[in-house]
Amino acid sequence: MARLNKDIFASAFFIVFSIGMYIASNSIIKLTVSKVGADFVPKLVAIGMLILSVFYLIQSIKKQIRIKNGVDKNAPVEKENETEDKKKISPLSVVATVGLLVLYIALLPYIGFLITTTVYLFFQMYLLAAKTERKIPMFVVISIITSVFIYFIFKYVFYLMLPAGILG
Repeated sequence: MARLNKDIFASAFFIVFSIGMYIASNSIIKLTVSKVGADFVPKLVAIGMLILSVFYLIQSIKKQIRIKNGVDKNAPVEKENETEDKKKISPLSVVATVGLLVLYIALLPYIGFLITTTVYLFFQMYLLAAKTERKIPMFVVISIITSVFIYFIFKYVFYLMLPAGILG
């Protein structure tokens, strides 16, 4: 029951946060004459976060109603604690993630978006994957495809330049 209350409060918080983010993004000054300005991505993220938060709020409320009515008798109250114990995050992986982010930001202007993002995504997936589920060829393919896709979206759809770095 406490887990459901946390879910309801978290989703309500993110609804309010996304509305505030959307309102705040209206104050971003447009410096270009293109259709897509600097306020586009923050507004897009705020709308996406709002939609997902509303769906999560509805799902949490429905689940709480089912539990109160006795329909969902096998609600995973004790099982949640067991899965949380299994999914403990080591402090080393948190420090490594922060280190990867700092390194990514530091190298981005010099090496460029495509190479830096591909390498970052690969190492982040490798770090977060369980040792038994580390599939290096799949990580390489996903990293390359994701980086190239994002680059082309920003360059040819949003008409925004990302750091080219050593690729010129």
